[in-house]
Amino acid sequence: MTEQPDYFSNHSLKLRFPWRLYHGPIVQGLQKAVTESPGPAILNLGSGPFLELSSINPQGRKFTVCDVDPRAIEEAKKLWGSRLDGADVAMVDEPLPYSDNLFDTVVSMDVIEHVPDPVGWTREALRVLKPGGQLFLTTPNYASLSFRLIENTALEAVARFQGFSRKHIHPTKMTPERLRRTLVEAGAGWQTVASVAFGWVLTAHAFKAT
Repeated sequence: MTEQPDYFSNHSLKLRFPWRLYHGPIVQGLQKAVTESPGPAILNLGSGPFLELSSINPQGRKFTVCDVDPRAIEEAKKLWGSRLDGADVAMVDEPLPYSDNLFDTVVSMDVIEHVPDPVGWTREALRVLKPGGQLFLTTPNYASLSFRLIENTALEAVARFQGFSRKHIHPTKMTPERLRRTLVEAGAGWQTVASVAFGWVLTAHAFKAT
């Protein structure tokens, strides 16, 4: 079996230059999702340590973080403590550890490209949303020629220096059309998909049908 890449330490880089050219607009989208949340309960799915929390106005929202990597959850607890309403480890290929219709908003930043079944994963994210709840997703835009060029050259060189390769870390490569189709097949209601960060990132806002 091929050893899976471990790039946990890269979480700390995302808000620094030049990485913030990619991640900065994602944080702006997160702020918009937090501001427009129909209620206070927000789940960050695939949260990592949730470093973005330091860059947004939480506006009194209650955040729960969830990730498959226990290190990320422990780091989030250390960083944010009582500012988190919950912090949970999710098991790979198992349902999320939450009841139906629990959260007002689910945010998930650059996670869907890592899962082999994006429709099932999105359907599970919708399951834990309340009717009328908001889903905010981001993912690399593989319709962008410049993004693909950067990933295959500069980003691959950085990854190899760190001891892994990017060639197989994104089994689900999203384009705007594929992301829209995934949301529809998963049962999302009204949706909008846009590109930001020089076209390198796709953002999606969708809502759970009432």
